[in-house]
Amino acid sequence: MAKRASWRTAAVLALALVLSGCGVLNPAPATVTPIPISPTDALPVVPIVATETPAVTSVIPATEVVSILPTAAERTTTPTPPPPITMTPTFTPSPTDTPVTPNAAAYAPVGAAPGESTGACATAPEGSFATIYAADPQIQTGLGCPLSGSTPTSSAYTTFQNGLMVWVASLGSPPQSVIYVLFNNGTYQRLTDTFTEGVDPSSTGMAPPEGFAEPVRGFGKVWRDTPGVREGIGWASSGEIAGAAQVQLFERGEMLALTQSGQTFIFIAGAPGTWTAR
Repeated sequence: MAKRASWRTAAVLALALVLSGCGVLNPAPATVTPIPISPTDALPVVPIVATETPAVTSVIPATEVVSILPTAAERTTTPTPPPPITMTPTFTPSPTDTPVTPNAAAYAPVGAAPGESTGACATAPEGSFATIYAADPQIQTGLGCPLSGSTPTSSAYTTFQNGLMVWVASLGSPPQSVIYVLFNNGTYQRLTDTFTEGVDPSSTGMAPPEGFAEPVRGFGKVWRDTPGVREGIGWASSGEIAGAAQVQLFERGEMLALTQSGQTFIFIAGAPGTWTAR
C-alpha cells in the first residue's frame, strides 16, 4: 500500500512539472504590437476663430405695428346711444283721444292761469333746465314758476309707431311712479303707473305687425287699458330703454331730462297737454 501511494504522488508531481513547462498554469501575457502613426495620419486640428455674430434682422418693418392682444378700447364695448326722439307729424288725433286731466295725485297745483304773469319766481330752474327756460318765453309762460328744485330719479322709455311712452319712478308729493304717453301730434297724457309685478301680466301675447311688438309691463297695461292710447300711438317699435333722469316741477307742468336719450322734455299741462323735446 505504501508503494502504491508513493507512486501516485510521484505521478502527480511529474504531471505538474510538465504543465508548468508548457505555460498552462501561468500563461504569459499577450504581446500588443504597436501600430505606428505618422504625422500625416493625425486628425486635423480645427483652429477656433472668433467671428462677429450677425445682427438679427427683423422681418417686420420698423414702421409697422403688429398688435397681438386687443387694446383696452377694443376690449371695452361702448354702447351705442339710442337715436334722439323727434316729433314726427304722422299721427292724426282721433275723437277717442283722452285729454289730459290734472289731478292732485299726479299734477302739481296750478298757481296761475295760462299766460298770467306771476312776477319773479321764488325758485329758479336748475341745471340744463335753466338754459332752456331762459331762452324761450313761451316755455316760461306755459310752465310758470318752478315749485321746487330738481330731483334725480329713474326712468325708461319705449318708442312706438306714432310716439313714445316715458316712465318716471318718482314724481310729485307724495312721490309716485307715472307714465307719460307722448303722441306725435305734440299732445300727451300723464297716468299713474298701476302695474303690479306678479299680479298684472307682463304682456298678453298679441300678434303685432312685422317689425313691431306689444309693449310690456306698465307700458303694456296703459296701452291696453287706457281708451285711445293703443289706437293713437300704435305698436311698440323698441324695447324698454332704461336710464337716469332729472325732473323739476313747475306751476303748470314739468321739465324732464333723460340720460338715455340725451334730451329734455317740457310738459305743459292743459286739455290736452302739450310737449316738446330739446
